[in-house]
Amino acid sequence: MGTLAAARGGWIDRLLTMLADALLALPGLLLVLIVLAMVPGTALGFWAGLSLVLWVEFFRLTRAATRETLASPAVQASRLLGFGPAYLFRVHVWPEIAPMMLTAAAFGTATAIMAIAALGFVHVGMPAPTPELGLMMVELLPYWREAPLALLSPVIATFALLLGLTLLAGSRRT
Repeated sequence: MGTLAAARGGWIDRLLTMLADALLALPGLLLVLIVLAMVPGTALGFWAGLSLVLWVEFFRLTRAATRETLASPAVQASRLLGFGPAYLFRVHVWPEIAPMMLTAAAFGTATAIMAIAALGFVHVGMPAPTPELGLMMVELLPYWREAPLALLSPVIATFALLLGLTLLAGSRRT
C-alpha cells in the first residue's frame, strides 16, 4: 500500500513539475494576455491568468522545502511511530514552510499588483468604470503638466502598496 501511494505521488510530482517548467518557458504577461483574450474584460480573466503564472513559484518553493523536511530524521521517526499525513503536515512540514510561504505570498501579491497595473496602463486591463491603478495613471497622463499631483496619486498609491508588501515580506524572515 505504501509503495503504491509513493508511486502515485511520484507520478503526480513529475506531472506538476513538467507543467510548471512548461509555464516557466513562456513570459508571464503573455500568459495573462492569452487568458484575457479567452475571457475578456472580466476580473476572472485577471485572476485566472495571474494564478496560472504565480502558482509556479509557490509550487517550487513548497516542493523543495517539503522534500527536505520529509527526509529529516524527525519525520521518519514519526512515520515509524504510525503518525498519519495530517499529523506530519501539522507538526513537521507546516512550521518549516510557513515563514517562507508567507514571504512568498507578500511578494506574489506585489507581483500581481504590478502586473495588473502594467496591463491597465497599456489598456488591456479592466474596462474604464472599474477603478484600477494602471488605468488611472494612463487616464491622468495627458494632464500631467496642469495637475502633476493628480497623476502622482495613483503612482504613490502603487508605490506605497508595493513598498508595504516588500517590507512585510522582509519582516517575515526568521
